Amino acid sequence: MSRRPSTSLLRCCGLLLALAATSNAAATTTYWVTSNANFGPGSFVAALQSLQSGLADAQEIRFALPAEQNTIYLNGAAPGIVGATVRIDGSDSAGGVIIDGAGWTPVHVDAGSNTTSLAITNLTLRHGNAVGKGGCVAVVRSATTTLIDHAILQECRAFVDAGNPGRGGAVYAAGPLTVQDSQFERNEILTLGASAETADAAGGALYSEGTHDVTILRSAFRENRIRLTNSLPSFCASGAGGAVNLSLPGAASHGTIVDTVFTGNHTSCRNPSVSYDLDGAGDGGALKLASDYGSFTLNANFFENNRGLRGGAVAFINAGQTSATLTANTFHANHANASGGAVGFVACCYATLLNNTFAEDRTGATNYGAELELNVGSAAIYNNLFDNTDPDSPGCGYTYGQLSGGHNLHVSGSCPIPGDTTSQAVGAMTWLEAPALTGGNVPTMRLTYGAPAIDAADDAHCPLYDARGLVRPLDGNGDGIAQCDIGAVESTYVDRLFMSGFE
Repeated sequence: MSRRPSTSLLRCCGLLLALAATSNAAATTTYWVTSNANFGPGSFVAALQSLQSGLADAQEIRFALPAEQNTIYLNGAAPGIVGATVRIDGSDSAGGVIIDGAGWTPVHVDAGSNTTSLAITNLTLRHGNAVGKGGCVAVVRSATTTLIDHAILQECRAFVDAGNPGRGGAVYAAGPLTVQDSQFERNEILTLGASAETADAAGGALYSEGTHDVTILRSAFRENRIRLTNSLPSFCASGAGGAVNLSLPGAASHGTIVDTVFTGNHTSCRNPSVSYDLDGAGDGGALKLASDYGSFTLNANFFENNRGLRGGAVAFINAGQTSATLTANTFHANHANASGGAVGFVACCYATLLNNTFAEDRTGATNYGAELELNVGSAAIYNNLFDNTDPDSPGCGYTYGQLSGGHNLHVSGSCPIPGDTTSQAVGAMTWLEAPALTGGNVPTMRLTYGAPAIDAADDAHCPLYDARGLVRPLDGNGDGIAQCDIGAVESTYVDRLFMSGFE
């Protein structure tokens, strides 16, 4: 005969189960910032000092600040991050949280730290300075994984001199890095002092190095720069990567940049004997990417008015056996002083370019590629638009490499590929609209209805989505047959209605 358990026994068992669940759940220790004072109880510095190096459970710094007191100014070196897992989160303050470094680096993970995971989210970091690495965020421990999420980094600076290479005006990361939904504005690397005979600077806003992954999603890099003062090599030289520089050696390294805007980034320098800057004096106005056996993927990004030496927007330099894949990107009005007004591949890689739009990019060197400069092991170039308006240079310059491709459109035959019978040379692309945000995360250049690029691409090399996230292929010319369009944007019947003023 079975007996029903007593109420007291059930309560006891329930309490034991609850205690067991509590003990198994990861605890989080929270330190609240309740004052915008630069030191003392409730301050940001006090919260950093409270982090426990020996604590294996998660620790977080959160903020409870009124909107009128949401800016914190540092007046000295901030304590470094310690503890296994640390999150700094400003989402609790409705007015946002601004940490002004006032010449100091607000967040840093030093080599001797034990931090394996750092998250910086819903914060504005500005005016941080460092000699060497990371003006606002410096993660020098390679075993630390960093997340920057919904953050704004403004006017952070790293300085370079003969003994200190400049790395990352705003962010330096020696370990795996993810940046998402964040903005980098007017960050820079500068020469320390009046002049220094060095151009060893990389990543005006962000630099990451090492065998690991870097992912940048849905972010924006605007008006970041490297500006050095020297007389190298014979007049003036700048560093590489006006906004971002990734040096990711090893087959296990992957750099991924998606749905991100790069505008107005550049590499410049000043010869101390003159009163003007030489703009575009370093490789990669926006991006400089290097690896040996790793891979880079650039998808659905927008590049405009960036300026560099080789690669006005993007430079792949000495990337060895790297795989570089560029799909559905838009390059508009970028400028290279030497070669590759939009993208320069130099001593590089196995490149694949699918359905990108290149328009009005320029080079300052006659007969080098105004849109592309290809010095590669191999390149496959399919379904791209090359609207070359540079009167002195072809759209594409080929130094060496095995080239294949087809179904591209280019102005006046300026991007021919040997053996390609499917691409077309056309006149001025008046049917290519100016950049505008018409869906998705970045501006794009739509096709006027009836443009020769509509339903004219090779479906076998068509990406699954266009730059706005629309599924490809679609029927863009109304003939009842869905076929991929050439370029970054897939035209639809809805586009036709909006273009006609139907809305």
